[in-house]
Amino acid sequence: MPEQELPIFPLHTVLFPGGELPLRIFELRYRRLVDICGKDSPFVVVRIREGREVGETAFTYEVGTRVFFEQLVSQRDGTLGAIAIGERRVRLSHWRVEGDGLMFARAAPMSSEEYVPVPEDLRLLAEALEEQGHAVPDAGMLAWRIADGLPLDGDTRQALLEEDDGAARLECVRNWLLRHPGWFKA
Repeated sequence: MPEQELPIFPLHTVLFPGGELPLRIFELRYRRLVDICGKDSPFVVVRIREGREVGETAFTYEVGTRVFFEQLVSQRDGTLGAIAIGERRVRLSHWRVEGDGLMFARAAPMSSEEYVPVPEDLRLLAEALEEQGHAVPDAGMLAWRIADGLPLDGDTRQALLEEDDGAARLECVRNWLLRHPGWFKA
């Protein structure tokens, strides 16, 4: 995948590759994003560093996730309901903002990670996730799938997205789980 200019959807959340993100689209700039992309063209979900999701232009992190709409449904209240599916990590540069506030940036694919097998002690968890329809080909993707279900803060999620080493990413998730043993009782 070569570098390409893509529309940007800044949010106060992180979407990992392989993850799903439900969206409620009501601002005109993001309705235009839907018109531009539809279900066939990608855009980028990226975490906001400074600013708000609604109204003003936000300043974002440099690493986000290239995504596609899987589902678009008109709602009774006039909004659009959507499901975005994360595909792969990208590094953003050369931002520009159009008159209606829709942002664009050059999105360069981040280098492919070295394959790291799922550790033996987590193989059953990976298999269970795969039975639920989640692809878990290696330790790095397993880390993201586990993180999807954890109440991690935004900085930790962003660090997991930016981490190039799948084993290190999985170790970060393991360490969080060890520091929060009470989380399993919820």
